[in-house]
Amino acid sequence: MPDKKEISSSIKVLGARTHNLKNIDVEIPINQITCLWGPSGSGKSSLAFHTLLAESKRRFLNSLPNDIKFFWATPQAADVDSIKPILPVWGLHQNNPILGSRPTLSDMISLTDHLQVIYHRWSKKLCPEHLEELQQPSIDLALESQLTNLKIQEETLYFFLAKEEYLIRYDADFFPSRSFSEEHGVREFHEEDFFWEVFRLKRKKIHQLEKRISELKNSEGVSLYFSDGLNIYPLKNYLELECPKCDFRASSVSLDLDRFTPYSAAGACQKCKGHGKILIYDRNKIVENPQLSIREGAIKFLESSHFKYLKPRLLKELSTKKISVDKPFFEIENEKLWRDLEEGFGSFPGLNECYQYLERKRYKRTVRIFIRRNQKEILCESCKGTRLHSDVHHQYLKVGKTHLSYLDCYLLTIKELNEIFHQLRSLLLKEGEERLLYKTKQVMRILETAQDLDLKDLNLSLKAKVLTTSQYQRSLLVKILSYEGGGSLFVLDEPSLGLSFKEQKKLIVCLQKIRNQGNTVLIVEHSEFIKSSADYLIEMGPEAGERGGEVLSKTKGFQQEFVFPNPPLMKNPKFKIKVPSQEIDGHQIKSFFIPLEKTTLVYGDSGSLKNSLFLQHLANILYYDQTGEVLYDRSRLSLEYRVNKPFRNVYVIDSSLGNSNSRSSVGTVLGFTPELRKHYANLSVSKSLGLEKGHFSSNSELGKCPTCEGKGIVQIEMNFLEDITLECEDCKGMKLKPIFATISDGTQSVYEALNNPMSKVIPRLQLTAKFLRLWELVKLLKLDYLSLDRTITSLSGGERLRLKLLAQLSKSVYESLLFFENLSSGLSARELEAIAELFEHLKKDGNSLIILDENENLFQFGDHSINLEQVLKNS
Repeated sequence: MPDKKEISSSIKVLGARTHNLKNIDVEIPINQITCLWGPSGSGKSSLAFHTLLAESKRRFLNSLPNDIKFFWATPQAADVDSIKPILPVWGLHQNNPILGSRPTLSDMISLTDHLQVIYHRWSKKLCPEHLEELQQPSIDLALESQLTNLKIQEETLYFFLAKEEYLIRYDADFFPSRSFSEEHGVREFHEEDFFWEVFRLKRKKIHQLEKRISELKNSEGVSLYFSDGLNIYPLKNYLELECPKCDFRASSVSLDLDRFTPYSAAGACQKCKGHGKILIYDRNKIVENPQLSIREGAIKFLESSHFKYLKPRLLKELSTKKISVDKPFFEIENEKLWRDLEEGFGSFPGLNECYQYLERKRYKRTVRIFIRRNQKEILCESCKGTRLHSDVHHQYLKVGKTHLSYLDCYLLTIKELNEIFHQLRSLLLKEGEERLLYKTKQVMRILETAQDLDLKDLNLSLKAKVLTTSQYQRSLLVKILSYEGGGSLFVLDEPSLGLSFKEQKKLIVCLQKIRNQGNTVLIVEHSEFIKSSADYLIEMGPEAGERGGEVLSKTKGFQQEFVFPNPPLMKNPKFKIKVPSQEIDGHQIKSFFIPLEKTTLVYGDSGSLKNSLFLQHLANILYYDQTGEVLYDRSRLSLEYRVNKPFRNVYVIDSSLGNSNSRSSVGTVLGFTPELRKHYANLSVSKSLGLEKGHFSSNSELGKCPTCEGKGIVQIEMNFLEDITLECEDCKGMKLKPIFATISDGTQSVYEALNNPMSKVIPRLQLTAKFLRLWELVKLLKLDYLSLDRTITSLSGGERLRLKLLAQLSKSVYESLLFFENLSSGLSARELEAIAELFEHLKKDGNSLIILDENENLFQFGDHSINLEQVLKNS
């Protein structure tokens, strides 16, 4: 039997062969921070995520009952001989898309569920003005008040239940003496009447009302009506609480747990349906380019296929009103014109009627997309963006002399809420409320982790989709790093993405806290600082793809002081963009410049307006002034700038690949696959068989294997076991019909050409000048080892980023401004050297490069740098 101490000292991975891993054996020290590093595509993610994380998750899910496992996607078995021991695992992938428009920062850091439970169990309904606890009013006083308001003088009052409620409570055990109908008022009992009597009272005996109600069968929650003989009224306030100092009232019915969550129909705000924002049609989107005239298409909404037939009507009616249709729209724009456009006039029905027509067609996906494209979000006035139902707005938690409502809770910053919960914890320690104290500690742990990662000034109701890349990454880290417990494995893919040097220091402190709790941390990283702070280093390589997949070295961490390199600075370049001192988004910025035809590096903490200032403002207005259209928001066109040399265009390139699916491949993204199909379609054998390009596509009905639908695999669903994935027997995994997949040009078949490295395929094709230039860039960025049929989802982060660069720079780009966001994502220092060569090519064509990144390795390739902290200093 193996030694217990030996088993628990490390995670032993034997015979790992996932993707390009070459049957490697490796040990991951337990209770240590281990960093995997090496070139992009060398097998780091294959080992960390597709082997360790996937296999750990698969075994855990297979241990669950089938009724629970049904709701989870079980990963495929990793190609590995053994992993011992298997630990509970947490994973953070590099690409984490935001699903939907509902999630907020509170959701991202897993705080919403905790607050929901706390307010459901321990909050009280208070008057928002006097902060007094609402009280149940006396029933007889409530009735007396109601009688006075209704001016009822009758001495006898009759009390009724609705027929359905009466039958539920009494099961028709006996029938009442009287009933009520709108036509006859109170009368002898008639079964068809809607209201049935339960008792009656003399006016002078109203003080007996509460006793009479308590005598009713199942009296709790009863809804009574009373009548003066001719009219019937609901008995008000019986189910309401009221403030002892004012007229504020609220329902006394206890609120269920789902009332406290915006993700249920019961808890979502009635007005915004739990989104926190309301969509309205945006005039700036309806008229996208006001520099055009109406005849030229300024009202882009009317240029769509849905409503283009209305444009001639509008032109005719405007001419009748002697309103110019040939002047730029901004010269004739006014509130009266907009009112006419929206409400309609003459034969033109108006934009509002168009909006109503679209709402009736919302069941069509294309219509929903068109509607959303022309709308903007505004804050919901009812819930103030918190997404909460009005029933819980006045649920208060008492913290010392502070009363915190559930609504205001989500309007606070992380720092402000943490201070309040610190007060609550101190009070609870004195009072001994153990259950609330436990929940409070959980909340504080999340809030303190968020503060440690420098999210303290963010509002909890802030939409996840408006967070910067760095803020979004750190919010996901909060969820993982606030974990309390030991014995788990944490697998993180480049957690330093978008973090400044100062923020990376805070990240390391959080990782060390997790480690000190008895957990194991495995990170895939390229940051020199993170590598210098790790306990153990494993180098993968030596190259990428087939030339990688090996463990080159295993060493202890450097554990040495990291020195941040000096950034490059230029004094006064001849050609530049000058941004003078001004106020942007409530911040006063200092004057700065961007040299043209040079590489400028922009760095600074995520809260330093880096993305907002340079992308949403500067790139946005430069693009607008050049094209008349916007990249981001039309409302952000106020930035002042001066430029002393013209440029042709503006491009923004980020680290996301855009709209890719499970079938997207290297060849389809770069555009080489259609060229390959054309090559094989032009062969004499193909022409003799009458084959077209579609016969060589696994996405076309002409060419794809009908058995596996062009997937190359067949999945067999097992009712009680794990699903089985098998190679398609008909096409042998080639995805195409075998007769087409095996057609050869004399050197290699279609299938071989799609799966061999591009270096063996592309040189044989007759390429246009555009694709010859693109091929040179592929070789420059060292991606020629990839195959055309390699799926995007199987690429490493660095490979995806370089592919994105190639796809966007495939056209000839010259004398333009290029903004790059998080350029170093997934790239090692070696790949950045190749990127630097690309920069030189771009600069030779007169391009200016602005790089928003925190990677210290980029400083050696830059000509100038801008520190956002200095630009915003003393703001």
